[in-house]
Amino acid sequence: MRNSGPLLFLGLLLALAAAAIFALSRGSDFDRSPLGNKGLELWLQAKGIPVVRSDPHVARARSEISLRIIPLSIRQGEAAASQANEDADDAGPENPVRESNRYALPTLIVLPKWRGSVSTEGVADKSALVDLADIGGELDKIGYSDFGFARSKTGFEEAQPQLKTGQPIKIALYQAQTFERSSLPSGCQELAGTPLGALLLRCTDNPNVYLLSDPDLMNNHGLALADNASFAVSLVTLLRRAGETRPVYLDTAGLPLDRKKPVDEGRSYERSASDFKRFFVYPLSLIWGTLLVVAAVCFWRGAYRFGPALPEASANTELSKTAAIDAMARLLRLSGNDGRMTGQFVLHLLADKAQQLFGPGAGNEAGIARLFQRLARRDPAAAKALHSSAQALIDRGHLMTRASLHRNLETFRKSLEQDDFRPVGLKSESSSKSKN
Repeated sequence: MRNSGPLLFLGLLLALAAAAIFALSRGSDFDRSPLGNKGLELWLQAKGIPVVRSDPHVARARSEISLRIIPLSIRQGEAAASQANEDADDAGPENPVRESNRYALPTLIVLPKWRGSVSTEGVADKSALVDLADIGGELDKIGYSDFGFARSKTGFEEAQPQLKTGQPIKIALYQAQTFERSSLPSGCQELAGTPLGALLLRCTDNPNVYLLSDPDLMNNHGLALADNASFAVSLVTLLRRAGETRPVYLDTAGLPLDRKKPVDEGRSYERSASDFKRFFVYPLSLIWGTLLVVAAVCFWRGAYRFGPALPEASANTELSKTAAIDAMARLLRLSGNDGRMTGQFVLHLLADKAQQLFGPGAGNEAGIARLFQRLARRDPAAAKALHSSAQALIDRGHLMTRASLHRNLETFRKSLEQDDFRPVGLKSESSSKSKN
């Protein structure tokens, strides 16, 4: 457990890096939240209606789209009002009604209903509803005034608005939000509604603009209720007119149509050495820092566990020979606790020595006998001692007492230390070199 500290520290760094990376992708979380419109896009495409979304790097032309859907929000309205004061004659994102009249483009404006906390908390209740006065203020900024609103006093309200004759679609809305019929101007026509009030309006002053009072007929939360999804498809099909093949434009950015295309779309962009700095800005800097910490921990762990590298000792053959004999002696001492295992170990060791001297096929009884014959020609006494101790361990190791087993093991070890089983010619050659 003493070495678990660095590992825990490394795991914590990786967890923080992952959390930071995932936090950067929260820009698309709203689109998949209860208030987002990803469900509408996928549902329309499943029904054969193409959909394109707004992108600040792509300029959309009027000729490319058949219907524009703009979810109106309080924040977008405030930004639009400030821009309208700066340039009232320019039909920009602050007033989509002007663009609709200019291009004769069917435009569906979906009014706000819920605060942004619903998208993060996932809970919709009365406290999360937008004030009706704020909604009226947003309509005033785009040219619609004196509209009254009504909200259901109960939880869910159900209705069967008929966009087309003979089309019984049952919708359900939580805290339903509608236009008050008594407050509608004389030039505004109700196209769909509930007993509480009107849901969809079109006014003669702006014949291509449609106002939808309750966004739950279009957002992810509302599409899952009753037949709201079928109502959304019927509404989009009705507004984009029959026979249209151009896509529906889901505009969540509010950028003007037919605007000048951005200059950084890849054709006129020139790279320079300063672009290299972008690889070290946030969040890439966090990733590089994590990699450096991981590398440092790995190097530190390797140096701490294995220590510094040992100097090369290729010229000192006696060092490696002594280390090998000591290791073998330790194994023999450890294996001395079991006589059968000791006998097998000695037999395998002799077979391995025979293979080293006479080739791969010599690891059998004949090869071991040949090994002892070779050793007897060089040193009969050592050969006899080695043979007797090895034979005793192989044949009677499991019957020996602990003291006898250790005595024979010690005899076998000393006999191995006296000769390294090198060929005679090679040994005499090295001896003659040492004498010279």
